[in-house]
Formats: sequence, C-alpha cells, structure tokens
Amino acid sequence: MAVLVVFLSLLVAGVLGNEFSILRSPGSVVFRDGNWPIPGERIPDVAALSMGFSVKEDLPWPGLAVGNLFQRPQATVMLMVKGVDKLSLSPGSVISYPLENRVYMVGKANSAFEDLSVTLRQLRNRLFQEDSVLNSLPLSSLSRNSEVDLLFLSELQVLHDISSLLSRHKHLARDHSPDLYSLELAGLDEIGKHYGEDSEQFRDASKILVDAVRKFADDMYGLYGGNAVVELVTVRSFDTSLVRKTRTILEATQENTSPYNLAYKYNFEYSVVFNMVLWIMITMALAVIVISYNLWNMDPGYDSIIYRMTNQKIRMD
Repeated sequence: MAVLVVFLSLLVAGVLGNEFSILRSPGSVVFRDGNWPIPGERIPDVAALSMGFSVKEDLPWPGLAVGNLFQRPQATVMLMVKGVDKLSLSPGSVISYPLENRVYMVGKANSAFEDLSVTLRQLRNRLFQEDSVLNSLPLSSLSRNSEVDLLFLSELQVLHDISSLLSRHKHLARDHSPDLYSLELAGLDEIGKHYGEDSEQFRDASKILVDAVRKFADDMYGLYGGNAVVELVTVRSFDTSLVRKTRTILEATQENTSPYNLAYKYNFEYSVVFNMVLWIMITMALAVIVISYNLWNMDPGYDSIIYRMTNQKIRMD
C-alpha cells in the first residue's frame, strides 16, 4: 500500500462561513462546477478519492466526478487560510464550493522537512536572512517591527521554503508514493484581530497572501509535472464547542445505539476478514480429513519409515 507523506497539521474544529476551492488539478481528476456544499469532515475523503484511495463511507457529493482510474495524481496540496470567508482569486480558473461543519486533518512530517523553521524564534531568524521573502514582497503598510506582521510573513516564508526544498530534492516528487501536504495559515486572522478587517494592513496582507497562494500553487503544480491537485480552504472562524475530545480505551463503554437490540453496522473490511477466516477453516478441515484418511489406511509393513529402518538393521545383523 502506498504511503502518504503528510506535512502538517492537526486541525479539529467547527467552521463558520467558509469555502473549499480547487486551485489546480490534472486532467485525470474532474471537479464539476456547481454550488454544492461539502461537509468539512469529508474533505480528507475528497483528497483520498481524487488520489485513487478508498474511503470507509460513500461520498454522495456531486462535485467530484469519476476521472481516469489508471492515472491518478501524485500529490494533493491543501492550504487552509483562517480569518476570511474567501480570497479574491481568478474566478475563471478556480472552482469553489461552500463548506460546512468541521475540518479534520492529521498527519506527520516527512524527514526531508525537518530542516524547515517551525518555532517562532526560527521563523523570525529565517525572515531576516538574505534570501527571505522580506526582500521580494511589497510590504506596503506592514511593518518589520510588528510581531503580528512577522507572524503573517513567516507563514509565507514557509510556503516559499517548501517549494524551494522540493525543487532541490526533486526525487521526493518523482517517487512512486503519493504525497499529501496540509498547511494551516492563521497569520491573516491575527492581522484582522489586531488591526481590524477594515484596516489598510488587512487589505495589503490579503493581496500579498493571494499572490503567495497563487505562486505556491503554480510551483507545486509544476514540481509534480501537472499531476497534482492544489486545494484551498478558507475559514472565517472556528467554533471551539465542536472540538473533538480524546479519551482512552479504558474509558470506552459499549453503547446501545438501537432500542431493538440490533447488531452493529459492518464496516468495509468485514467481507475480507470473513473470507479469510472461512477459507482458512475449510483448508484446515480438509487437511485434517486427508491426513486422518491416510493414517487410517496406512500399512505399517510397507508405509511406515520406522518399520523399514528397523527391518533393514535386522537383516544386516
């Protein structure tokens, strides 16, 4: 089974006022243009189905059509921008859908990304290096001395570093394992809270972010030779009351989901397990029958190896 390479993130929350957009996609993956809402918790299933993997539950969402089954994308890149309902992207080249409920993604980073800056101190130091995005971005009203502005710019620096790293290690994009990149960008939301959404800083940051997202989408799409899906999720705010809580196995109790004492619902692995157990039992039963039959009809004088060995020794003596 192929291995998914996931960079970032752990994200479990309710979302209010949001959008799911397809920025880039190969010809083998077909997304229909329409105003079809998609539940946020099914976005990982959209990524899995578009890459040719199966999911536990059927996805009755008409936005994703059946594409080329023999040519699946090598990567899915998912960007989540917090703090806005939508970004002002080119409407002709982007397909967008309303997003409902919560979004859930979990994964771990590939070892190739261990050198990327992750802590606040590392990100700040990276911004003030000679090849940072500070030297190429039009900051306008944003300031190099503001911690909120630097947090926003550091996220753009991470996007730039990811595409640069992959361009130096192109074998990561040319192996036979599909890749999944999931990144959350919360810097724009912090700028909106600090300056206000009607401020000049927020408008400038939105324009810079749109350009950075477009460039990152083009770079990732090009690194995989046009065989990658680039998705964008915009989230206005998170509803913390919908955050999923964890519990240990010791706390798990059997719940009666039906007053009629019905059996639990089978999952998609049931038929596989059932066939394995059934045919193993049949094979073992046949083996026992064949062995028992041969033992019952065995002639000790001719068939037993013990008799042959002792008989030969007696004759030699």
